[in-house]
Amino acid sequence: MSAIAAPPARPTTADGPASQVDFASITPELLARYDRPGPRYTSYPTAPQFQPDFSTSDYRAALARAAARSAEPLSLYVHIPFCQERCTYCGCNVVIARRRGIEESYLKAVEAELELLANALGQRRQVAQLHWGGGTPTFLTPSQCRRLHTAVTRHFELLPGAEVAVEVDPCVTTDEHLTTLRKLGFNRISMGLQDLDATVQAAVRRVQSLELTLHQVQLARRLGFASVNLDLIYGLPHQTPDGFAHTVKQVITLFAPDRVAVFSYAHVPWLKPHQRALEAFRLPRGWEKFLIFRAAAEEFLQAGYTFIGMDHFARPEDELARALKTGTLHRNFMGYTLQPGSDLLGVGVTSIGDVAGCYVQNEKHLARFGRAVLAGDFAVERGRRRTAEDELRGAVIRRLICTFALSFDWLGERFGVDAHDFFAEELAELQRNFVADGLVAVEAGGVRVLPRGRLFIRNICMVFDAYLRAGTGTAMYSRTV
Repeated sequence: MSAIAAPPARPTTADGPASQVDFASITPELLARYDRPGPRYTSYPTAPQFQPDFSTSDYRAALARAAARSAEPLSLYVHIPFCQERCTYCGCNVVIARRRGIEESYLKAVEAELELLANALGQRRQVAQLHWGGGTPTFLTPSQCRRLHTAVTRHFELLPGAEVAVEVDPCVTTDEHLTTLRKLGFNRISMGLQDLDATVQAAVRRVQSLELTLHQVQLARRLGFASVNLDLIYGLPHQTPDGFAHTVKQVITLFAPDRVAVFSYAHVPWLKPHQRALEAFRLPRGWEKFLIFRAAAEEFLQAGYTFIGMDHFARPEDELARALKTGTLHRNFMGYTLQPGSDLLGVGVTSIGDVAGCYVQNEKHLARFGRAVLAGDFAVERGRRRTAEDELRGAVIRRLICTFALSFDWLGERFGVDAHDFFAEELAELQRNFVADGLVAVEAGGVRVLPRGRLFIRNICMVFDAYLRAGTGTAMYSRTV
């Protein structure tokens, strides 16, 4: 356990930050009990439970079932894997491409996959949510962005009011990129920032000036992007609570983002070998790492941001904050979101879809992906057919993550189960550990996550994860705090 003492927490009121999440009462001992590997629950079952026996014929059968729900809109995720350089903290599925040209053959493959999907879905073509992620989508030139968007809209119809989002790296994004994306109809933009401290940036090989990022945020607003999100990371070399708080103060004052993600750096060199480069530095861990996050979170809360959950904050007028308040927040492979389409199509190498009761992940190898789709077949690497119990437990986990509560009546009405009977072991575990630690309240009508417990929402959800209870997959996950 680190010997670093906790700095005094800022006072809060009953209707202030402590009503959202109570950092002041978290002690080193409490953190040590719960800071362990666990899923982020963008799916249930989670990706380590996907199996290689899920085939292209299984995917086609799922798409046929999805096609029958022709009146329901879709969500669509497109993965652009390319980056010019590899940041040492990166945990994404990327392809380092220092020379141009590789993206042309990839675009041809993505166009072929979009056509395959459209043909399999018949008349079901309306999209309520489109997201380009990476990698670096703006590795594509502006003209290539237009080409990709044309391929999407050739086969699918973006509904009025659709959420159309893109991730950008300011280091490779030009004014022409932003202008082009906005003209194409993108209305939400997310920019990686990580930390404004030059020493931290140099250590993780992501040098990005304040002036560059500020210029792009201001331009995005002038162009009419409805929402600007910034991504920060804590747990990197040279970070301290005071230093990271200084970055956050600048972010709030200068950028005023609508949404912010403050991600925990996940050090998993057994999965991402390039992360070993960071072992040359001293990485903050445990209590020391938590204090860095707490310093950032308190700045956002004092500035009026709403704690959405896990690592996300949003201005109270933002749609995410409103959805949390009204109980309409959702979570899928793209993270926290508004009402998504009932089926999510994953497009591109490594993409994961959620279609008609199945998870399906595309081939990770770029050449194999291209060969498959250009030959007229899907490039499935693995997947998972969900059982009725998977659906039940997944709904419970999403409910807890997105509302911080679980109604037993809701559970009975939706799934026809008696929570006290079906989840007897889980409720006993909550009582034994989480209730005793002041993290949840188990009441006659359901489970309520207390402000002290909101930081540990992943741990609370893990109680309902049957695969973790069976002892499978924990080595694949980052730590929960």
